Amino acid sequence: MSLITLLFGVGGIVVLLIALLAVIIIASIRRKDDFVNVDSATRQEIDSTIKAGRRLTLAMRQASYRLMQVEVKKEIEDLCKIAESIFDMLRKDPNDLRVVKQFITYYLEPTHKIVMKYVELATTRPMPADAVGILDKTEKSFKSIRASFLQQKEKMLANDVMDLDTEIKVFETISRNMTTSGESGKDKNPPPVSTSGQK
Repeated sequence: MSLITLLFGVGGIVVLLIALLAVIIIASIRRKDDFVNVDSATRQEIDSTIKAGRRLTLAMRQASYRLMQVEVKKEIEDLCKIAESIFDMLRKDPNDLRVVKQFITYYLEPTHKIVMKYVELATTRPMPADAVGILDKTEKSFKSIRASFLQQKEKMLANDVMDLDTEIKVFETISRNMTTSGESGKDKNPPPVSTSGQK
């Protein structure tokens, strides 16, 4: 009788094999990059969402190059980097698609408009008389925009933590079930050891 059979019994081996098969199937599904079943979205939709977002950050970055204010350029660059880190998170976890699409619509697109109008006004010569006040107000708003971007990123990270917690609970449940099945499959009354040939 093999060691595995002794430890788990026949029933335990069957449960172990089923659990291993389930893990292999889940892993193979997650490795498929051509189709990710998230809210009926395909990998193509995820790629197009990221592409649309990167177009906005690229335009913001290129516009900022026209500015003379070094601090403002850094703030715009920081916003672009935060947004792009969010896109990287989406590529790693397609479940964030809905959150990222909302981020682009409600946060990134309005920010893009603000930056473009700010750059246009800041580089206009001669500068309109009332421009200084609105430019100053816009510069102060960049800090609150940054905080909003980071809040959205933290929301995605919180989702990742919840997903990890769920994975751990599933693993613990499978592990407990395998242990229980293994113990119940053991022969509680093993046959006596043969003493033939012993004196």
